[in-house]
Amino acid sequence: MKTTTLTFLFLIFIIIQTSAQLNLPNASPDGELNQEVGFTDVAVKYSRPGAKGRTIFGGLVPFGELWRTGAHDATTIRLSDTVKLNGHLVPAGTYSFFTIPNPKEWTIILNKDTAMHGTSEYKQENDLIRFTATAENSSRFYETFTIEINDIIKDAASLYLIWENTQVKLAITTNADEVVIAEINNRINVKKEDRASLFYQSALYYFNNGKDLRQAYEWIQVANKKGQDAVHLQLRAKIEAALGNYDAAIKSARTSSDLARTKKLDQVVASNEKLIQEWSSKPENK
Repeated sequence: MKTTTLTFLFLIFIIIQTSAQLNLPNASPDGELNQEVGFTDVAVKYSRPGAKGRTIFGGLVPFGELWRTGAHDATTIRLSDTVKLNGHLVPAGTYSFFTIPNPKEWTIILNKDTAMHGTSEYKQENDLIRFTATAENSSRFYETFTIEINDIIKDAASLYLIWENTQVKLAITTNADEVVIAEINNRINVKKEDRASLFYQSALYYFNNGKDLRQAYEWIQVANKKGQDAVHLQLRAKIEAALGNYDAAIKSARTSSDLARTKKLDQVVASNEKLIQEWSSKPENK
């Protein structure tokens, strides 16, 4: 009976103590970043501690020591496809993300164990890769530790680690360009698809991305043979100009404008006029 009474009183004490606790905001709230880069999904989960007037790097986060790159559980990064991170090949998967900060250079570590809390369970033998990256001054003071993805283009982006007055930028490169080229080859050369829009889109991709202009010109010629279109003709003019044939480019642009006027495509006409004016000043047209 005495034991039962003591147990009951202990439970009452625990309930009172628990109910007396204030519900306060998390000092290092969880953060989650999801970004599509090319065809690849990049997801980062981390905690976001604040500076709170403290010296961060070289203080709260000592130089030369392993850091969980956040707070609480180890930061993780998930990649839906194989990418290159600062030129280093990283297979699709989920990895813990550790760093070793130093004043001028950080060591970046991806580890295959994703269930760690802090650094106490970290084992270097589980590292997938290690490499170094330059530490720079950030554009402003960051009170809260921040991971962000910016500078996004068709198949690449930059991942930033930023806190206090320091930032580290990591280049993410995906295989989007290879995927697009493979699809173009499959649909044109293997499946033998025969639509003007496919040849136009393929030519446009090559033109916009600095690839083989003569191949792009061949495809846009096919697109126009299948039925002239003002926009297709304008692309032919741009490729001709890029190849240095400004006379042909001006002729194609004028044909494009003639067709655009019949369809009231005023923007195409205006764009062509600017291009013709620019190309008319080129040496071969003087």
